[in-house]
Amino acid sequence: LAFLKWQEVPTILVTILAALGFLSILAILVIFGRHFQTPIVRSAGGPMCFLMLAPLLVAYMMVPVYVGPPTVATCLCRQTLFTLCFTVCISCIAVRSFQIVCIFKMACRFPRAYAYWVRYHGSYVFVALMAALKVVIVAVSLLVTNTSPTAHVDPDDPKIMILSCNPNYHKGLLFNTSLDLLLSMMAFSFAYMGKGLPTNYNEAKFITFCMTFYFISSVSLCTFMSVYEGVLVSILD
Repeated sequence: LAFLKWQEVPTILVTILAALGFLSILAILVIFGRHFQTPIVRSAGGPMCFLMLAPLLVAYMMVPVYVGPPTVATCLCRQTLFTLCFTVCISCIAVRSFQIVCIFKMACRFPRAYAYWVRYHGSYVFVALMAALKVVIVAVSLLVTNTSPTAHVDPDDPKIMILSCNPNYHKGLLFNTSLDLLLSMMAFSFAYMGKGLPTNYNEAKFITFCMTFYFISSVSLCTFMSVYEGVLVSILD
């Protein structure tokens, strides 16, 4: 049986990148926590920053569940926890890009709607709704797919059996990432609308760049998984 092992080069590279990402996010959280009351952190989103970064911290810690022989527990973590963390993060980015545009272009035109948005913490309500919707999507995905480890023949070598959580992962990839793609398009659209904002609010440019990178990554991932069904698919699961 073939599966990802710790001593393999792809696993080592992903582990190093995940460790660097984890340490970077942790450092940012510590810095933001120590300077939480400063105008810079407040203007960057305040508590929303922690809601955005904390799921990424958890996502970087998910690497061990993708390495080694899969079990029912690790398969559940692969198909639920990581994708939920990513949805929460990208929901925060989408609502943040909306707020940037809203402050300058909607507050004057629709002051009552903007007042309701602020009074009832619309940004957190939006993130909570998106997280709940993703839970429903993941639950449906778990109901229609097999969460137990299964073995299938390696298309490159019929003598090798690949042990994985979901051999038909690429068929459900679009379904599992549909909400993330929609949120990323929303974030890109709002950020692009705010490209002409003052320099102090230039984070819209970075959001546009990140969403463009996400689109390219998604296309590359779908292309790779449509033509390859080997062991490396597990690391993209």
